[in-house]
Order: sequence, then structure tokens, then C-alpha cells
Amino acid sequence: MSKGKIIVQLHNFSSINICTDFIQTASAIGAKEIVFSQASGRGASAGIPMGQKEAINRKVNFFVFQDIKDTIELLKPDEIYLFIRKPFSKENFSPEKIAESYKQGKTILLVFGGSKPGLSKKDLELGTSVYFEGLNELSLIGELTLSLYLIRKEIEKSG
Repeated sequence: MSKGKIIVQLHNFSSINICTDFIQTASAIGAKEIVFSQASGRGASAGIPMGQKEAINRKVNFFVFQDIKDTIELLKPDEIYLFIRKPFSKENFSPEKIAESYKQGKTILLVFGGSKPGLSKKDLELGTSVYFEGLNELSLIGELTLSLYLIRKEIEKSG
């Protein structure tokens, strides 16, 4: 059984701190490929260079693209999951489903919006929008942490 790849993406953000927090959290839980896209303001001018430095220090691959479509075109994920609150999402987050795809050798892209509401209607058309049942107001870092942790536990559980 071949291992797949999980890519995490921070999309549509302007905060400097979210850049390093996102990379620190994602890499601590095992992410090896991190993408930033649609950065604006201080997030673009100062946050991306800080994020790049953090990524180098943590030995993760770091990409900066204009949009989610660029990530899809260049990194070619097999499955795309976009995290957003329940009224805008299609299904409950299933770490079991993602872990199974990972075990089948698939590349999975997890996209997190950096600003409220985070992702546009057009963005949501690019993949499967998911939410956390009963946890509708999680922060971005909360969603990132919980999703990666649960996926990792599912992968470890079934070998």
C-alpha cells in the first residue's frame, strides 16, 4: 500500500501572525507541503517572508500561488477539501475518508480560509466543502489542528 500526500493551503489572508502560526501548527502535526495563496496587506508583504523562513527552519516544502486554481494546476491533487462553516458546506468532515484516500496513494489538498468567511462561492466549487459537526465556530488554527490530528490518528490506527 503506497502512501499518499497531504497538502495544506492557507487562502485569502492578510494577517502576519497567521502565516507563522499556520506553518508551525501544520508542520508540528506532520504536514510536509504548505501553500499560501491570495495574500494581501501585511500578510503578503511581511507574513509570506516570515512564513518562508519558518518553513525552511521546519524543513517543509513551501509554495506561494496566486489562487487555489494554481495549486490544483501545479500540484495536481486527486481530492480537494475546503473547510468552511456549516451553512456553506456540503458535508461533515470525515478523517476516515481522507485517511483511506491517503492509504490509496492519493494526493489530498486541504484548504483553509484565512479571513472570514474565508472562502468564496467560486472557491467552494473547486472541491468538497466540509465542516466540523458541532464545532461551527472553530478558529482557523483550531480547524487546521483538529483536521490534521484526526487524519493522522486515522492513518496510524489502520496502519
